[in-house]
Amino acid sequence: MQQSNPDYDLIIVGGGMVGLALAARLAQSQLKIAIIDPKPVEMSWDKSDYDLRVSAITRASQKLLDEVSAWDYIGQDEKTAYQRMYVWDGEASRGKIEFDAKLLAEPNLGHIIENRVLRRSLFQAIKPYRNIEFLSPQKCARVSYQAEQASIELADGKSISAKLLVAADGAMSWLRKNSGIEIKQKPYGHKAIVATIKTEKLHQETAWQRFDHNGPLAFLPLTDEHHCSIVWSVKSDYADQLMALDDKEFLQRLEQTFENTLGQCLETSQRVAFPLIERTAESLVQERIALIGDAAHTIHPLAGQGVNLGFSDVIELAKTIEKSINKNQDIGLKRNLRPYERARKGDILMMQKAMQGFKLLFEQDIPFIQMTRSYGLALTNQHPLLKQQLIKQAMGL
Repeated sequence: MQQSNPDYDLIIVGGGMVGLALAARLAQSQLKIAIIDPKPVEMSWDKSDYDLRVSAITRASQKLLDEVSAWDYIGQDEKTAYQRMYVWDGEASRGKIEFDAKLLAEPNLGHIIENRVLRRSLFQAIKPYRNIEFLSPQKCARVSYQAEQASIELADGKSISAKLLVAADGAMSWLRKNSGIEIKQKPYGHKAIVATIKTEKLHQETAWQRFDHNGPLAFLPLTDEHHCSIVWSVKSDYADQLMALDDKEFLQRLEQTFENTLGQCLETSQRVAFPLIERTAESLVQERIALIGDAAHTIHPLAGQGVNLGFSDVIELAKTIEKSINKNQDIGLKRNLRPYERARKGDILMMQKAMQGFKLLFEQDIPFIQMTRSYGLALTNQHPLLKQQLIKQAMGL
């Protein structure tokens, strides 16, 4: 039986930062695109409170946001450029390493931006394009695959189809699960505590990170110079202890761990803790489906690379789709999607192994390992060319 033409060329399940970035990147291709998400985009909010979820946006990710015009929708008072990174070992070894944008003759090392700001700006970037539909609030009920298209039945009973489905619906991806794609999971044994902290001293446009055997503690600068977003990744049982403390006790423990680097910790927002798990999809592509962002992989947040990996997925998948369009090929066939998988698998694996290695290295409290760790940090800090290469890689330059 002959199939009818699909309703869309591309359906993106998940309208978060990564899903919207893919739509924005392909907006001028004239593909007919649908985005499905259960949550409408938040367009305004009380700016006296920060979003607990923030991202450290690399220069490579900034370039993508700029190319799709989303960067234009981020106000100067909605992004914090950080000029320096200061990382130190809080154990007996006292090793440290500092990075400065001046070393690269760059204006900054990156930006800290609230996730809700990024999502809103990407939504604003796609609004002018009539070939993109944002279906929200809307949930998926069923997915099915045919030879020449894939179909999704929505919760309201409507069914829509496309040549290609893209799973951009997060770590617990509904589309990945219901498409039968397996996921490998390795718990880190850590939980991440996130909160917004008011500090006595100015953050100095610096991203700070202290390591000890419990895990890394990061203070990320926000637009108000006395406020930072913290990500405290610690062993799960210790995280539970920290979450059980009242605000005053928590701030005191935070000050001690951070060695009063920014003076007293004066106020905390609501605190949220979540388990950290390394996830890797068994494949990034199958017939009629591709995975991007957290639906494809998750890593430890100690290097702040999660969303940047997702944006790199967007860049490579968009290139792969555009090549198929230029050759008049079916964008949903696995053989035509394979270049995307080949381009991304190595980078994802390298980042996951690096995060696992850093975690294992810094959680050791054996004196010899601490001394070796300290020597390595100090040696790296004394070599400008090595530091330059490391920071360029982290920035995506």
